[in-house]
Amino acid sequence: MKRLAGYLFYSDPQPERALRSFLKKLFMCFLRGSRVCHVALAGGRTPLELYRMLSSEKLPWDRLRFYLSDERYVPQGSEFSNYSSVKRALGERSRLAFFKTEMSPEECALDYTLQLPERLHVALLGVGGDGHTASLFPGVDCQDISPKVCLSRSPDGLLRLSLTEEYLNHSCVVLFFLKGEEKRKVLESMIKGEGLPACRVKGRLRTYIFTDLPWKV
Repeated sequence: MKRLAGYLFYSDPQPERALRSFLKKLFMCFLRGSRVCHVALAGGRTPLELYRMLSSEKLPWDRLRFYLSDERYVPQGSEFSNYSSVKRALGERSRLAFFKTEMSPEECALDYTLQLPERLHVALLGVGGDGHTASLFPGVDCQDISPKVCLSRSPDGLLRLSLTEEYLNHSCVVLFFLKGEEKRKVLESMIKGEGLPACRVKGRLRTYIFTDLPWKV
């Protein structure tokens, strides 16, 4: 692991294994000082294998609380629902909060706000090729429903709910997980601090990047 522009950077052809081990250590570290550990999880396809790996671990599941970093405003059973895919991968033992999308968007955001802790211990986030993280997209103004949850729209016009930049920046530790050569440009932008949404999110204690892309100095 090396330090690059304020990030602790880990590169490996199969970063899931290192990230699984690191997350387990983080969970136990925070659980030494807290009854439960609060963890935000990225949606999308990239982290699903990691979640499947975690699901087989002997973790203190009753003391872990998981939260989606964002969700599409679709029915919970939809194939496009982050909750559905993350819950399947993480397993039935996981306690995963979800957005109640049968409510209006504003009511759903407020309800989710009440489920969230004052501060996250860990925020595991993905990064899109355009530099978005959670559902914070470049050039898109979010509507903050609370200091913790906002409404946004993805480039395809779909309404989304997301943890706010403000709330994510209160997380103790932020870990970005990105894979694939198509993410190289956005990785370079993050290292250079070029102002994309992903560049603006930092953990209060540490910020990490786990990737399969080697950093070319």
